[in-house]
Amino acid sequence: MSEPKRLLIVDDEETLTFSLYQSFIISKENYEVVTAASGNEAWEKFTVKPFDVVITDITMPGISGIELLKRIKKERPQTHVIIMTAYGSDEKKEEALSHGAYKYVEKPFEIKLMKQIIAEAIQ
Repeated sequence: MSEPKRLLIVDDEETLTFSLYQSFIISKENYEVVTAASGNEAWEKFTVKPFDVVITDITMPGISGIELLKRIKKERPQTHVIIMTAYGSDEKKEEALSHGAYKYVEKPFEIKLMKQIIAEAIQ
């Protein structure tokens, strides 16, 4: 079996983080899933061992999802970063995509959609 794809889910909204985490753990896909409740915690985990895909909220305590995106892309450009937000705007979308976000997803979203985006990203 090949190495599992590493996913990092970052959001201070515990319910969403847990739901996404559970959906990957119970699926048959080959994923190693890690969660973080803040941008700072996510960055610490990323610097220890990089991830293939990072799903991050924009608005969180500590460093924002956009700042996390910038750091990840500088450190490891091949990592796909998916930005999610409950407070979407064209400006935020443009900013995220201009800094290399793979996708920009507005909450609420179907977990099935997020899983599809991640599958496309890692192919």
